[in-house]
Amino acid sequence: AVDGELHLLSKKNVWVTSDLKLSDFVFEADVLMPEDAENSGFNSGLAFRCVGETGKPKGYQCEIDGPYPGETGGIFGIGLGGWLYPKKETAAEHRKRIAAALKRGEWNSYRIQCEGKRIRTWINDTLISDIEDEQSLNGYFGIQHHGKGGVVKFRNLRVRDLGN
Repeated sequence: AVDGELHLLSKKNVWVTSDLKLSDFVFEADVLMPEDAENSGFNSGLAFRCVGETGKPKGYQCEIDGPYPGETGGIFGIGLGGWLYPKKETAAEHRKRIAAALKRGEWNSYRIQCEGKRIRTWINDTLISDIEDEQSLNGYFGIQHHGKGGVVKFRNLRVRDLGN
């Protein structure tokens, strides 16, 4: 933690996870990718609805991808079959959405909203992903650094419970 920010650097895949477990929520965070993100193969993410006590979690991840625009804002099912969005047939749609939203070399605001099986992601208030999936409906949160590239920075991490 540096001046209210979480700085994450690793040479191998690492996860920092929470004890908080929720089903329906809005999760928000500001993210600054490392300067070398585009050239290093940088890969990170905001994990949610995760389960598993040790090792790699199983759940969902909102992608933070260095290659521009990459799969940023997409939803990856960790241990749940891989890419849920974008898929081959939605790749052009995703590129259009993310290219208009992502600010290179600047802080970007991510928002994830889960209600039942509906999962949506936004970057800088632009809707990126809108899917339905019910493989994991409750779990903890996390941030990840895949082990390539420099320091990824997170700030203003917050979650609002939408449960009744």
